[in-house]
Amino acid sequence: MRFPKASFFEGKKNLFLCHAGADVDSLASAQAFFLSLKKNRSSVVGVPEHVNLSAKAMAENLGLGFELNPALEEFENVVLFDLNSPEMLGGFAEKLKAFSGKIFIIDHHAKASSWLSKKAVALVDVDAVSCTQVVYGYLEKNRAKIPSLAAKLLACGIIADSARFAVSSEKTFLDMAKLLKKSGVSYPVLFSFFEVKKDVSERIAALKAARRARVFRAFDKIISVTQVNSFEATAAMSLVFLGAHVGFAGGEKEGRILISGRALNSFASKTGFDLVKHVFVPLSQKFPGSGGGHAAAAGFNGQGFALSDALFECAKLVHGFLEKEAGKTGQLKEYE
Repeated sequence: MRFPKASFFEGKKNLFLCHAGADVDSLASAQAFFLSLKKNRSSVVGVPEHVNLSAKAMAENLGLGFELNPALEEFENVVLFDLNSPEMLGGFAEKLKAFSGKIFIIDHHAKASSWLSKKAVALVDVDAVSCTQVVYGYLEKNRAKIPSLAAKLLACGIIADSARFAVSSEKTFLDMAKLLKKSGVSYPVLFSFFEVKKDVSERIAALKAARRARVFRAFDKIISVTQVNSFEATAAMSLVFLGAHVGFAGGEKEGRILISGRALNSFASKTGFDLVKHVFVPLSQKFPGSGGGHAAAAGFNGQGFALSDALFECAKLVHGFLEKEAGKTGQLKEYE
């Protein structure tokens, strides 16, 4: 079955579902799709578990409604946004696995093999910088009327997932120009919808990450890993800001381990390095868990292993990539 036209969803009982801990791109994608349907009264935007702080701010500033942990029984279709593996649904994955209706996916991540990929009909564009960009292309192709609020959301998703256009293509800017016009607001206003100022705890987490960091050199590249109690993504990014070409920050909570990886965009684009392909996929072959994301920003979730061992393996995998790129072996040197 091919991904259906927008008219297929009109008037049906659809659940537009984000991934667990929905970010700006995931929530904006689901909401924009919902708002662009003419007959959406029987449809609901849902979020498993919780939304992150930026998505929460966007929802509050734009008056967006959504349902936490919705019951699936009442829906005919479930459309998933911004995810490529069931692990990204958290505890909601088992409920979806038992769902008897149709499942669809709109995403911009590389496809991952799982029961979900076999069961769902997917619309995927790995060249898009955000899921909202995929949604926008789909709506445009279907000649859907995109209201101003939906345009704001689509633009917010692009801004957020492109890291304010640090990772962008010509098409990104062309789409953004159209959405700016449709939204009727300026770029600074769009950014203000989901901007969250760092609180003291997040700042402390970033500083502690630097203090606990292990630093490695492979050829002329710097790799750094660290352990934190929270704000893994912020911690990983802080390592890159401080000078690492690739940074990993891991934390453990209630038996679950999360590793966040970040890479310098110029390094990733120049070398073809991909955190998912070159680190987190091979990592899942040695440690129980799975990863997903983008070339320069990705994450790994798992359990049942030592976090320190997994972080060191991340560093070794980056080292292995650099050896292949150089066509020769080299030392992975740690600095005390």
